[in-house]
Amino acid sequence: MIYIDILILAMIAIFILNRLRGVLGKKTGHETDMVNNLKTKRKEVFSETQPDKEVKVKNKKKDSVIVYNTNPKINDQLNIIKKMESSFNLEEFLSGAKNAFEYIINTYVKNDEKELEKFLSKNILNIYKNEIALRKKKNHKIQIEIIEIKEPVIKNVKVSSNNTATISLEYTSQQIQVTRDIDNNLVEGDPNQILDIKEVWVFSRKLGGKSPIWTLEEISDV
Repeated sequence: MIYIDILILAMIAIFILNRLRGVLGKKTGHETDMVNNLKTKRKEVFSETQPDKEVKVKNKKKDSVIVYNTNPKINDQLNIIKKMESSFNLEEFLSGAKNAFEYIINTYVKNDEKELEKFLSKNILNIYKNEIALRKKKNHKIQIEIIEIKEPVIKNVKVSSNNTATISLEYTSQQIQVTRDIDNNLVEGDPNQILDIKEVWVFSRKLGGKSPIWTLEEISDV
């Protein structure tokens, strides 16, 4: 009986082993698809990186002369900035300059001198500080509502020998400007009058410097 039991167990073990071999060694018909999928994934990854490197190399050659502006002098100076700082993007600069226009005006209205120091040259900052001090002395407050700002237009660009870039931008905006006293009485301006204001703001920045901020150097009426 013992030998019979051993024989039966051996037959069961052989049967199970054969079943496992049949399953593990059996082809499902999807092996080729799996391999192709893996190859496709690799191609997708490399197709996203390799061409980018090739494009960058080509762009360096093509971007040696970029048409930024129809004015040859302005265009040449912008290309000098681009060569000195490859990260320079004119669209981003103009977008930032448009935001800076509104931000600086709002900061000035709030009498926030510390914040103004980050964006203004010493000359412009002193002018703003004097005007703020005069308002405080009279207990006056200025209110400026910017209705609309058009895209700034480049009027002049210059890169000096010390690698300082200067860009002059013409801003056209619609504003409501009024001055009120401590009791909110109107002192100057008309809250119902929309003013068409055109100014040229001159920004400068040391190319290659650590600070990304363009400093406001000058403001003039057009």
